[in-house]
Amino acid sequence: MLSRIESTMWGRRLDYNYLEWIARKADKYDLTGTTFFRDDGSIDVIAEGEEKYLEKFTKRLSRGHFFIRVENFSVVWSNPSGKYEDFSIFEKESSF
Repeated sequence: MLSRIESTMWGRRLDYNYLEWIARKADKYDLTGTTFFRDDGSIDVIAEGEEKYLEKFTKRLSRGHFFIRVENFSVVWSNPSGKYEDFSIFEKESSF
């Protein structure tokens, strides 16, 4: 079943490399969507795809990566919009 997540995370050492890591994980699970920095330094992730892969993706995101420590993580599930063709990275919220 197709689904959508909108996730926000805060943590230490969140940088552009982490956005790239998120995009690679999304590609691994064949997800579409986007990730970007909010003006407050947090990261937003919007992803759509098979629910079972979104579940794995969100679990992985909530744990962080190497020296990246996710301190707060939220996720909201909804119906997919179908507007994304691939997974994109935007550096700033305003670019989105």
